[in-house]
Amino acid sequence: MSQRAELAARREQLLLRSAQLREQLAHRSRVVQPAFRAADKVREGASWVQANPALIAVVGAALLGAAAARPKAVMGLGLRAWSGWQMFQRVRPVANAFLRQIF
Repeated sequence: MSQRAELAARREQLLLRSAQLREQLAHRSRVVQPAFRAADKVREGASWVQANPALIAVVGAALLGAAAARPKAVMGLGLRAWSGWQMFQRVRPVANAFLRQIF
């Protein structure tokens, strides 16, 4: 067998092995993909905050002012917002399943 043929055969073996390793890596990385997605969302949120510092300052000042003026009202609003968020979290899977069946 010539050296050229040996090199071609070795190249084919290496290409097959490389494809196998890429497939294994893709399969194993599925476990950490949710963490990477969450990190990407946090990074996007942080960049949005950096791009809009004036808006964040105005909203923060408004919340502090409201809390200083009427703490019970702000606390009640916060509790209602939290309850709404919890309800949304419970209803979302059911709504998604329903929408998947329709569409």
